[in-house]
Parts: sequence; structure tokens; C-alpha cells
Amino acid sequence: MPDRIEVVELSPARREEVARVLADAFLDDPAWVAIGPARERARLRLLRAYYRVVLRETAAHGGPAWCALRDGVVVGTAVTFADGLAYPPPRALIAEGLPFLAAGPGPAIRGALVDGVFKKRHPHEPHVYLWQLAAHPSAQRQGAGRALMGRVLEEAERRDSPVYLETTKPENVPYYGSFGFRVVDEAELPRGAHVWFMLRDLAPPQ
Repeated sequence: MPDRIEVVELSPARREEVARVLADAFLDDPAWVAIGPARERARLRLLRAYYRVVLRETAAHGGPAWCALRDGVVVGTAVTFADGLAYPPPRALIAEGLPFLAAGPGPAIRGALVDGVFKKRHPHEPHVYLWQLAAHPSAQRQGAGRALMGRVLEEAERRDSPVYLETTKPENVPYYGSFGFRVVDEAELPRGAHVWFMLRDLAPPQ
């Protein structure tokens, strides 16, 4: 029987651990494979650098963010901008762009293209933005993602707000659908990747 998952708020002391969990979780994500370097080691370096920036931006301008712990070890995370209209944070283009520039011209160009697609479709109505939801590959399908999503939805209900997210994995569309999300838009990304934009209304469909 899997050990119990505990969900706690993300503390500064756990930020590096969470950045590594995010990088490991998204290493083979279709969007990151499309954007990043072909070599896994180089792509992993890009992801770790990028998610360090994401977590700094969230701490300064967004939140809340949570960790899923198993035996005191981070196995998943949910990162939100509960005031979704505050996203993107100030100077995000510069801060988020630096890891891509360090990875080379190809990732920098493709990263800018994907960033533009995402931000062009970001809602202009009040919402909770679920920026990142991930479980470490060693802990997937063991309840971490579901426990984290539960905390996100509790926050949304407390704020009486819809929840918005993006996903580039087709298998995630029905998964998020099980929580009441629906597809509100789609777009093509570089190198044949695809993104679904999803919204959970205030009163989710039954």
C-alpha cells in the first residue's frame, strides 16, 4: 500500500527540491521536447534553470504553491497564481528567457514562440491560474497529483473563482476533465506539439 501523501505549503527551503521535481516530471513533456535541446542532459539543465525562475516569480508575485510529501520527500507540486490576472509577473519575459538563451538560439526562438501562444490566450477575467502541476515520475499514479489538485480546487472555491490551466499531453485532457475542466481552446506548437487550454467553471459540469 502506498505511503500517505501529505500536502504542505511550499517553503523557500524546499524550492530547489521542487525545481528538480518539476524538471524530472516535464523532461519528456511534448512541449519541452519540442522546445528544448535534443540531448536529455541539456534539456534537463534548461528545465531546472527555468523552474528555479518560475518558483522565484511565484514567491514574489503569485502563489500559493504546495508540495506533496511522502516520508518527508517532495514527490509533487502545484504552483498557482491565485490572482490569475497578475500573471505574467513583472519582467517575466526577461527572467524566463535567460535559461532559454543559455540553451542556445533554437530553444530561445522556440521558447519565445510557445510563450507567445500561451500568453496570447491567457484569460482576461478573474481566475486561479494553475501554472504547474506535477508528480515526480517515481510517484505518478500514486495520489500526489490528485491530492494537490484537491488543494488547488479548495483555494478556488474559497475565492469563488474558476481555474485555468494548459496541458500539452493528450492523456491529461480526460484526467483534468475528471475534475470538471473543459477544453476552451487549442493551438499548434513547434515541432508538431499541441496544447489544450482548459477551464474549470465556478459550477463545474455534472
